[in-house]
Amino acid sequence: MSRTLCELKKLLKSDFKTYKTLVCDPTHVCTKCGRTANDKKLVCKPERLGK
Repeated sequence: MSRTLCELKKLLKSDFKTYKTLVCDPTHVCTKCGRTANDKKLVCKPERLGK
């Protein structure tokens, strides 16, 4: 998937189940918008979460 969560915000309303799989157990946060995802390709400016 080449699109970021910022671009997929319509998916939140139309297919919540799929959206949940993209954000469950987040590993990266976007330093621009604050969204979290389990793949760095899904956020605009990713920074790894963790220890």
